[in-house]
Amino acid sequence: MEALNVVLSSPLQQLKDEHVLLRKDMNLFYEITEEIEFESGPTVIQEFANLYEQISAFNVKLKAHSKKEDEGLFPMMARHLGENDKTIEVMEFEHEKAEKHLMDFLTEAEQAGPAIDEDDAQAITVYAVQAYATLIQHFAKEETVLFPLAEKILSIGEKEELERLFLE
Repeated sequence: MEALNVVLSSPLQQLKDEHVLLRKDMNLFYEITEEIEFESGPTVIQEFANLYEQISAFNVKLKAHSKKEDEGLFPMMARHLGENDKTIEVMEFEHEKAEKHLMDFLTEAEQAGPAIDEDDAQAITVYAVQAYATLIQHFAKEETVLFPLAEKILSIGEKEELERLFLE
């Protein structure tokens, strides 16, 4: 695939670099989900509290990243690709799916509260695993398909506009 050799302009490279940082956080929270899955007793509850903190912080970072794509990159690309192209629709759907998994995790964890039991903690953790799986695939798709495509179809002016948007 020649897409891997594409040199990205500054705003697209910024999005890709943010993926690296987000992936680091995701790998950390994924390790915690594995602990929860394979441990038992008080360890599960402790790890679940830890996971809740991690996901809460991660969710804020992910929202800031997604906003750049949802409000900047995606609409710009959609104008070029035309209404029959489903690329952006798929990307937006994946954003919504990941956000829903994260919100389900946070909401159910909050509803369960500090008195959560081991079974509930393990059940709720599944949402974090689903968010992880969705985002790993989604980031890969953006990096191999979407960003190189954006590099090709967006004008220099549009890339400069993106860069300005990302500074806000």
